[in-house]
Amino acid sequence: MSVEEVAKSVLDKIDAEALVDLALKLGNIPSPKGYEREVGDFIYHWLLEAGFSAFKQEVLPGRYNVVATLPGTGQGRNLIFNSHMDTSRWRPEDRWVVGEELHHDNHAWVNEGNIYGSGVVNDKGPMAAFMIAAKAIKESGSKLKGDVILTMVVGETGMAPVDEFQGPKYLGKGIGAKHLVEHGVCGDYALVAETSNFGLTWAECGNAFFKIAVPGKSIYTPFMTHPEDLTQHPSTIMKMAKVMLAIEEYAKEYEQRNRYEFGAGTMVPKVSIGAIRGGHPYAPTSTPALCSIYVDVRITPKGNPHTVQEELKALLEKVGIKADIQLYMYKRGYEAKNFEPLQEAILKAHRYIFKEEPRPVAPVISSMWRDSNVFNAVGIPSISYGPGHGGVGSGREDTPHYRIADLQNAARVYALVALNLCG
Repeated sequence: MSVEEVAKSVLDKIDAEALVDLALKLGNIPSPKGYEREVGDFIYHWLLEAGFSAFKQEVLPGRYNVVATLPGTGQGRNLIFNSHMDTSRWRPEDRWVVGEELHHDNHAWVNEGNIYGSGVVNDKGPMAAFMIAAKAIKESGSKLKGDVILTMVVGETGMAPVDEFQGPKYLGKGIGAKHLVEHGVCGDYALVAETSNFGLTWAECGNAFFKIAVPGKSIYTPFMTHPEDLTQHPSTIMKMAKVMLAIEEYAKEYEQRNRYEFGAGTMVPKVSIGAIRGGHPYAPTSTPALCSIYVDVRITPKGNPHTVQEELKALLEKVGIKADIQLYMYKRGYEAKNFEPLQEAILKAHRYIFKEEPRPVAPVISSMWRDSNVFNAVGIPSISYGPGHGGVGSGREDTPHYRIADLQNAARVYALVALNLCG
């Protein structure tokens, strides 16, 4: 068959109904970070039933990657498809982050041409798309020269052990993908299937977590005083308020000073205070002798976490409040090298499906941390590419969803990328 005929035979095998069914099943299996086992079991058995040779790869107790290969003849380039099984929530303690349990956190559903659910958007929808794409190639009988390797990994979302929150369920930011490449799963290129509004990015931010702790004294409420100068306030919480206001100003300046231009667009690294701890909510009769905040700082591929730490130290000195600063997690960001064959395969597939060039990737996408950093770190050129998502529908303006047509087009593009690169 001609190249055009092979492509058509594969695309004809991509079943929109089967794709939506798989995305719904994946999205309706809760898999908050640290609790991926059930969805991993489902994926493993789905792959076996689809005729793939699949295996589990234990990363941590109860947490394992799932890997399957569509083998080629050994004479071509090998392509890894990658998505993560862990979702951002819902763990019991997440109430303090999201305020309430929302239906879309652990559920998926279809309405008026859209498929809804946090887990579907991040990241089981793109995962379903490349699983269905690989199944279509297999069922078409097309013979590829290179291997197509499907990887569904744990521990991509942002966590790091700190304070009493220790152990394997608090490990994240690439632990599954890192275990993958260090234990025999290698390829010439990696396509990280995540939301990108069908734009391409081959660079992502690094990620650093800082703990800033302000020490002080515990003051019983009847003895409380209220000086105008917060640096002299007896409450560590009030002192921390001054620190947080200073960090907010630093954040604005930091992102402007560290903008990073590269071939796919602009990276804008952000700074955010993600948590604050101090005192006992069941006994607010005394102020805490220790108050801590936990700061997420995104760092460009050319940035340095120690530079950030020194800037934070200088900021605290300027504010006039004594504090301890601990860098308790750092994952470096990377810009891919030698990625052009993968880029061209994606561009060719995108043009075939959409009849136009892809839009430039938005800064918010290239300013994230994704598993593409893990692949690029070990010399496997990686590009992140996937459908976009919207927020209108189902009664909530912020309900994460994909257009079903976009998810189907993602599967089509992924299939053609494999044919273009591995064929």
